[in-house]
Amino acid sequence: MAPYILTKDGFESVFAINYLGHFLLTHLLMPRLIAAGTNGQSARIVNVSSAGQSLGFFEINDLQGK
Repeated sequence: MAPYILTKDGFESVFAINYLGHFLLTHLLMPRLIAAGTNGQSARIVNVSSAGQSLGFFEINDLQGK
């Protein structure tokens, strides 16, 4: 478990790295993914995760773990 640290933007660092970073990368790649698709064959992104997520408690109203 990483210590609770906020980024300069005010996000909890693990949340920013594991979720917001992937979202931003997907968002930035979207125009290229759309262009790479062909008729009947869409380009795609596959997100995977580890079993480590099941070790903790997830509170939907407190995504930053405050």
